[in-house]
Amino acid sequence: MDWVDRMNQAIDYVEEHLTSEIDEKEICKIMACSFSMFQGAFTQITGVPLSEYIRRRKLTCAAHELQNTDEKVIDIAIKYGYQSADAFSVAFKRLHGMPPMDARKLCTTLTFYCRISFALTIEGVEKMDYTTIEREPFKVIGIRRTTPYGGGTWAIVKSDGSNEAMKELSGHFYDLGLCFGFGKDGSNDYMCAVEWEKEDVEGLDSFIYPAATWLKFEAKGTVSGQTLGSLWQRINSEFLPQSKYKKSGLPTIEKYVLWDETADACNVEIWIPVIVK
Repeated sequence: MDWVDRMNQAIDYVEEHLTSEIDEKEICKIMACSFSMFQGAFTQITGVPLSEYIRRRKLTCAAHELQNTDEKVIDIAIKYGYQSADAFSVAFKRLHGMPPMDARKLCTTLTFYCRISFALTIEGVEKMDYTTIEREPFKVIGIRRTTPYGGGTWAIVKSDGSNEAMKELSGHFYDLGLCFGFGKDGSNDYMCAVEWEKEDVEGLDSFIYPAATWLKFEAKGTVSGQTLGSLWQRINSEFLPQSKYKKSGLPTIEKYVLWDETADACNVEIWIPVIVK
């Protein structure tokens, strides 16, 4: 079974269980990888966290049932996993811009999110340069936080003086972003770090990478053109499915050589620890 088939089967499973519990183990079986790796790939390819995709689909289906059935609002709410009519109403209004009961009125405008599907497209016209590197164990130190969205840890270190403190300590600002994985709610376990050869520093988190094989890619272009996100998407949808490598499960690294929003320029190295399939 190829990668496209696996992704579509995983989405089939999610769609079939919008009104019941989604078993992470079943998705792991379908994808032949950990659930956190599936979540990360899904987010990087689609630009939407898996939890948000599920929320949108549930509320899309709920709106359809409100318009086309006589079921009570509370029954529809419970069917799609909401414990109370109030919680359902808040979520419904956030997506559709109106309370659930208003969806039953004529001439209402509702929001529709369709089922995602993955298809084989003509790709590979643009080259992808990468380097395979064998690295000995190394350590990083920094600040590790779980935030509701990707990049939230960067907002913390750039606003609370941590970045300046790290420059005093090491001689340069934080330049590494480690992604440890995504939570069920789409939150991101992420660490802003620098490489470090000395003893641990009180108040800072540390992580030691074992000896590993790494793939290095370079995202060089504009910030506004979504250069970094586009490269991640190509890595997950083009390179990894067709290469002999797969992610090892260690946190990936984004090394920020340059990130200047004012000049609209970026140069970011993507480091992925891998094993042979």
